[in-house]
This record gives sequence, C-alpha cells and structure tokens, in this order.
Amino acid sequence: MKKVILLLTATALFAACNNEKKPEAAAGGEEASKEKATVQMPMTPSYSGSFEMGNPAYAAMIVQGSWKDWQDNMMDNMKSWVADTIVAYASNNTMIRGADSLQANWKRFRAGYVSMIDTVNAVMPVYSTDKKENWVLVWATEINKDTKGKVDTVAVMETWRINKDGKADLVLQFDRHARKQ
Repeated sequence: MKKVILLLTATALFAACNNEKKPEAAAGGEEASKEKATVQMPMTPSYSGSFEMGNPAYAAMIVQGSWKDWQDNMMDNMKSWVADTIVAYASNNTMIRGADSLQANWKRFRAGYVSMIDTVNAVMPVYSTDKKENWVLVWATEINKDTKGKVDTVAVMETWRINKDGKADLVLQFDRHARKQ
C-alpha cells in the first residue's frame, strides 16, 4: 500500500512540475495571436499587403451613398460624399471621371429600373498602413426590375478609396448576374 501511495504522490508531483500554463482564451485568444503572426506571402502584393481595420464611419458613408441612395433613387446626395476628381471603373468595363459625370451616369442607369432591392452582405473599412490610405470593401446583392418587367439578381463587389478629405475618389466595381434558367 505504501508503494501505491508513493507512486501516486510521485506521479502527482511529476504532473505538477510539467503542467505548463496555457494562455487563456481571453478576448481574442488564439485568433488574436494568429492575427499578429507574420506570414511570408508566396507572391508580393503589388499595391500593399499591410492592412488594418479602418474607420467604420467611412463604411457607413459608402453604404448610405452607394447602396441606400441608389436603392431609393437619391443620387443628388452624391456630392456630399464623392470627391470632384473621382474615377469609377464600372463592371461593364467603362471608366467615368468626375463627380458630375458619375452622378449623371448613375441617374441615367437607375432610370432604367422601376424597383431595386439591395442587400449589403458585408462591408469592411480597411486602412493601408504603408500607403496611408483608407478603403471600404462592400459585398452586396441587388434584385432589380427594369422598365420592361424583367427581374435580375446581381452579386456585386465594390472597392472604394477614401481620400484625405474623407470623400470617395476611386471605385472599382465587379458584378456577376444570376444564371439564366
């Protein structure tokens, strides 16, 4: 019996000596440590590979202006959040320069629809720490009905750059229409 007690005591002491304290999974826990890990990219990004979370107010500005105002056919609000020098690359391979041209284009395009239901699936403001630029990334779905009654569903991804004055000065837009049945 003494041997069993001695063996149990020795085992308990050994376990106590080897019992490393693991970091607690407090706020962020393992995910937070993964975020800070430096990863060697297999290819060097041509623009930047150094981003952190950006200003949420810019995300709200883009969702209001680009999505809510578009849905509600309120393009006259555009001047408050778009830089005069904006350059827009639309998903139909056109480039539009200037706030007035973009506003006129969007109004003309929006006039072709009788209804619009937009759903913003995700929006993320980011800040490029090496380029010192703010960006807003938007993933959305649009269900629209044109003046002839045709309904279309479009998945849209937009990348907006915000200038030093807090206005959008560049947009890159990509979309994918639902497959025809």
